[in-house]
Amino acid sequence: MTEFERRIWRQFHSLLDGFSKWWTSMRDTDAAKRATSAVHDLKESDAAKRAATAVHDLRDTDAAKRAASTLADLRQREPVKKAEESARRAFADLRSGRGNGGSTSES
Repeated sequence: MTEFERRIWRQFHSLLDGFSKWWTSMRDTDAAKRATSAVHDLKESDAAKRAATAVHDLRDTDAAKRAASTLADLRQREPVKKAEESARRAFADLRSGRGNGGSTSES
Protein backbone atom coordinates (compact mmCIF):
# COMPACT_ATOMS: atom_id res chain seq x y z
CA MET A 1 0.00 0.00 0.00
CA THR A 2 1.40 3.38 -0.96
CA GLU A 3 1.64 6.37 1.37
CA PHE A 4 -1.25 8.01 -0.48
CA GLU A 5 -3.45 4.95 0.07
CA ARG A 6 -2.52 4.90 3.76
CA ARG A 7 -3.52 8.55 4.10
CA ILE A 8 -6.82 7.85 2.34
CA TRP A 9 -7.51 4.92 4.67
CA ARG A 10 -6.70 7.02 7.75
CA GLN A 11 -9.11 9.72 6.57
CA PHE A 12 -11.74 7.13 5.80
CA HIS A 13 -11.40 5.51 9.24
CA SER A 14 -11.52 8.92 10.87
CA LEU A 15 -14.78 9.64 9.07
CA LEU A 16 -16.17 6.27 10.10
CA ASP A 17 -15.23 6.86 13.73
CA GLY A 18 -16.93 10.25 13.69
CA PHE A 19 -20.03 8.80 12.08
CA SER A 20 -20.11 5.98 14.61
CA LYS A 21 -19.95 8.41 17.53
CA TRP A 22 -22.64 10.59 15.97
CA TRP A 23 -24.88 7.57 15.31
CA THR A 24 -24.50 6.36 18.89
CA SER A 25 -25.43 9.76 20.28
CA MET A 26 -28.43 10.06 17.92
CA ARG A 27 -29.67 6.60 18.78
CA ASP A 28 -30.18 7.59 22.41
CA THR A 29 -32.30 10.70 21.75
CA ASP A 30 -36.04 10.94 22.37
CA ALA A 31 -36.62 11.69 18.69
CA ALA A 32 -34.89 8.44 17.70
CA LYS A 33 -36.98 6.48 20.19
CA ARG A 34 -40.16 8.07 18.85
CA ALA A 35 -39.11 7.32 15.27
CA THR A 36 -38.39 3.69 16.16
CA SER A 37 -41.80 3.40 17.77
CA ALA A 38 -43.50 4.99 14.74
CA VAL A 39 -41.77 2.59 12.35
CA HIS A 40 -42.82 -0.36 14.49
CA ASP A 41 -46.42 0.89 14.56
CA LEU A 42 -46.36 1.38 10.80
CA LYS A 43 -45.12 -2.17 10.22
CA GLU A 44 -47.94 -3.52 12.36
CA SER A 45 -50.66 -1.44 10.64
CA ASP A 46 -53.38 -3.00 8.49
CA ALA A 47 -52.14 -1.12 5.42
CA ALA A 48 -48.63 -2.57 5.83
CA LYS A 49 -50.05 -6.06 6.23
CA ARG A 50 -52.19 -5.63 3.10
CA ALA A 51 -49.14 -4.37 1.17
CA ALA A 52 -47.07 -7.35 2.32
CA THR A 53 -49.82 -9.71 1.20
CA ALA A 54 -50.03 -7.96 -2.18
CA VAL A 55 -46.26 -8.27 -2.70
CA HIS A 56 -46.37 -11.93 -1.72
CA ASP A 57 -49.23 -12.55 -4.16
CA LEU A 58 -47.33 -10.70 -6.91
CA ARG A 59 -44.29 -12.91 -6.38
CA ASP A 60 -46.47 -15.98 -6.92
CA THR A 61 -47.60 -14.93 -10.41
CA ASP A 62 -46.32 -16.68 -13.53
CA ALA A 63 -44.70 -13.47 -14.79
CA ALA A 64 -42.73 -13.07 -11.55
CA LYS A 65 -41.60 -16.69 -11.69
CA ARG A 66 -40.45 -16.25 -15.31
CA ALA A 67 -38.56 -13.08 -14.37
CA ALA A 68 -36.86 -14.84 -11.45
CA SER A 69 -35.88 -17.69 -13.75
CA THR A 70 -34.47 -15.28 -16.35
CA LEU A 71 -32.43 -13.46 -13.70
CA ALA A 72 -31.08 -16.76 -12.39
CA ASP A 73 -30.05 -17.70 -15.95
CA LEU A 74 -28.32 -14.34 -16.44
CA ARG A 75 -26.41 -14.73 -13.18
CA GLN A 76 -24.98 -18.03 -14.40
CA ARG A 77 -23.19 -16.41 -17.34
CA GLU A 78 -19.41 -16.26 -17.14
CA PRO A 79 -18.95 -12.43 -17.25
CA VAL A 80 -21.41 -12.04 -14.39
CA LYS A 81 -19.66 -14.72 -12.33
CA LYS A 82 -16.31 -12.99 -12.90
CA ALA A 83 -17.73 -9.60 -11.90
CA GLU A 84 -19.28 -11.06 -8.74
CA GLU A 85 -16.02 -12.75 -7.79
CA SER A 86 -14.08 -9.54 -8.40
CA ALA A 87 -16.53 -7.62 -6.21
CA ARG A 88 -16.25 -10.27 -3.45
CA ARG A 89 -12.46 -10.00 -3.50
CA ALA A 90 -12.60 -6.20 -3.40
CA PHE A 91 -14.95 -6.22 -0.41
CA ALA A 92 -12.83 -8.83 1.36
CA ASP A 93 -9.77 -6.63 0.83
CA LEU A 94 -11.63 -3.60 2.16
CA ARG A 95 -12.85 -5.48 5.23
CA SER A 96 -9.39 -6.82 5.99
CA GLY A 97 -7.82 -3.38 5.49
CA ARG A 98 -5.57 -4.60 2.70
CA GLY A 99 -7.06 -2.42 -0.07
CA ASN A 100 -4.97 -3.18 -3.15
CA GLY A 101 -5.69 0.04 -5.01
CA GLY A 102 -7.70 -1.64 -7.75
CA SER A 103 -4.93 -3.97 -8.87
CA THR A 104 -6.17 -7.33 -10.13
CA SER A 105 -2.75 -8.88 -10.66
CA GLU A 106 -3.41 -11.38 -7.83
CA SER A 107 -5.95 -13.37 -9.93
